[in-house]
Amino acid sequence: MDASTRELIQTFGQVLDGIHIAMCVFDQEDRALAWNRMFCKLFPEHEGQVHEGEHYRDNLRRFYSMRLDARELPQIERYIDAGVARHQAQTQPYGFEHQGQHVRVASLALEGVGRVRLWRAESPGHTLAAGVPAAPMPEPASECPGVLSVPTALLDRVPDGLMVCAQDGRIQWVNESFVLMYGLRDSAAAVSARFDAVYALAWAASSGPESALYQAGQQTLRENLRFVGAPFELPLPGNRFCRVIARPADDGSLFYAHVDVSELKRQQQQLALAERAARESEAELAHKSALLQATLENMEQGIAMVNANGVVEFYNRRILELLDLPRELLDRRPTLAQVIAYQRERGEFEALPLPLQSYLASDTLHHALHSIERRRPNGRIIEVRSIPVEGGGLLRTFTDITERRLHEQRIEHMASHDSLTGLLNRAKFMDCLASEVALARRKPMVFAVLYLDLDGFKPINDRHGHAMGDKVLVWVAEVLGRMARESDFVARLGGDEFAVLQRGITGHEQAIRLAERLAQALSEPFTVDGQVLQIGASVGIALYPGHGTDPETLMVSADQAMYAAKAGHRDGGSLVRPSSPLTPPG
Repeated sequence: MDASTRELIQTFGQVLDGIHIAMCVFDQEDRALAWNRMFCKLFPEHEGQVHEGEHYRDNLRRFYSMRLDARELPQIERYIDAGVARHQAQTQPYGFEHQGQHVRVASLALEGVGRVRLWRAESPGHTLAAGVPAAPMPEPASECPGVLSVPTALLDRVPDGLMVCAQDGRIQWVNESFVLMYGLRDSAAAVSARFDAVYALAWAASSGPESALYQAGQQTLRENLRFVGAPFELPLPGNRFCRVIARPADDGSLFYAHVDVSELKRQQQQLALAERAARESEAELAHKSALLQATLENMEQGIAMVNANGVVEFYNRRILELLDLPRELLDRRPTLAQVIAYQRERGEFEALPLPLQSYLASDTLHHALHSIERRRPNGRIIEVRSIPVEGGGLLRTFTDITERRLHEQRIEHMASHDSLTGLLNRAKFMDCLASEVALARRKPMVFAVLYLDLDGFKPINDRHGHAMGDKVLVWVAEVLGRMARESDFVARLGGDEFAVLQRGITGHEQAIRLAERLAQALSEPFTVDGQVLQIGASVGIALYPGHGTDPETLMVSADQAMYAAKAGHRDGGSLVRPSSPLTPPG
């Protein structure tokens, strides 16, 4: 592979990193040539292990040795042979499960090089039932110069404009969002040109007052294209603005992202117009200032105005309450850095994540993040927003969002828990079961699913009414929650059916003991609203991996075992009957 092809592959590997697509390129003899950072993130078993010249067969051996359980490991060579054959013959994308994620993979032939494999993970925890085909990946396209074909349809879906430039500054490739942002007829109008020429082309049809904006934009380009520094902003026709962010590649090429910030700039322009109008009349300014002062003092948000030199020029009463700051400190007109130092000395930031601590230790005036959230030592959650103001400095607001977050947590709890009993609902229980299966596949272990159906519940419901039936179900939930371990998951599946995911056991004896204790406890007489009642429970047991290796099979096995136990109970048999072992799918 020549140097230009290698350079192009590395560049696209970095582009794919930005949209979370893993890449690995193989030569015509199936030896590894190049891979990107996302490849090792998606497949951590390869981190520090894969190297140039390694055969795809060795790559697969490492992959399957981490993935197969003890029963399947003797068949690893068969899996590897099938994987190599599929790699060499694959023409359509397909999906598979890996470490709790559903992954889609495409294998594309590269003329003169060999083959590239591309992987993309679906949303965390997403799985597909066996036999359901994965959604197809976009077909490959060849719009970028060179021999590498990549699914550029993915890059065209990115809302930001993307641009790759060679070492000499000439554009190698742009996506569809870039074409739309700069009003080009197609991507070919940009390829091989310099960005300043493309920028001039975007303004070609503009005249009059907009010419000054164009000249200012060209000056900005001259100052920022000579080196890769901080992000910069450019005006565009139609009162639009974009922020340009450059990222250098190891081979000297540059990857640019163009982010539309028109709305933010329009807000800044409106603020500037309001300030200019206020200055036209000293009396009007004084009047508005008094109104603003009264408004700020009675706001639920804390407000601090910081000038271009970093001095806190203004604050309101609410900021003292939210941050426990002494009025004497802010009355001395301290710098923003001095206020943060005061907070740090008193342990304000000790419990925060390290990245957030590092940010607060930096120059937050000139490198202010638009918005951050942090938890105070007293448990309150504060949202901090930084709004740049004309002439330098910023307006910083502090909002207590603790109740909002608690409300969101309550909504999440309602979505995942049964409203009557407070136990997990069926959907959440299946999520927990799927996670436990994924964990067991990575680290061989045994766990049990106990499926419970109440005996004698319907007569109580019919005789005493649904209100009494609901109270019985609440009593059952309390019994299950009390007898299960803290690490187990307990759910109401619906009606009078319940389930327990018993984790971290060594064999079926523990599951049987728990089932017998539950059946015994639920058969004891109890009192509700002065009524002495008695029910029972039939319990079915399914063990991983003997009775199933996926959530659906385990639930079906436990359900069948429960019905067998119920039948045995009617015939005078045991209340608890473990499922007979199933043959795991091949």
